[in-house]
Amino acid sequence: MSPVLSGLSLYAVALATLLSAFVRLIQSGQLRQRVTHQMTGVRELAELSGITDPRDLQDAFGPPGMDRVWRHVTLLQITSKRQFTGYLMSDPRVHIASMIAAVLALIIPHWTGQLVVLIAAVSQAGAWLSATRLPK
Repeated sequence: MSPVLSGLSLYAVALATLLSAFVRLIQSGQLRQRVTHQMTGVRELAELSGITDPRDLQDAFGPPGMDRVWRHVTLLQITSKRQFTGYLMSDPRVHIASMIAAVLALIIPHWTGQLVVLIAAVSQAGAWLSATRLPK
């Protein structure tokens, strides 16, 4: 079977996937720190849980405090109510797997590795597209 990607296109897809996953990993880590420090706002809740409607956020986690911060919400509560888009946007396992797939596609010249890096690229694109629906 012929390669799915070759040459420059393989390097471009792998590099874009690697950089995207790295940025998403750092960003989700910062969001988790804000939740740990009890500074959970709408952005943090929406991105970590995948719930994009503010009304649905209040239904799932209760009303925020007077300063629009959910101090009573923990990471465990957020992960228990996480939706599919929440996994795409903020699950470290998805981003680490994408980074590994990108590196392996460059090291191992086989069509299955190229197919896996394409799947990783699509998951990263899905994460960024899901992030456009987050409340401001």
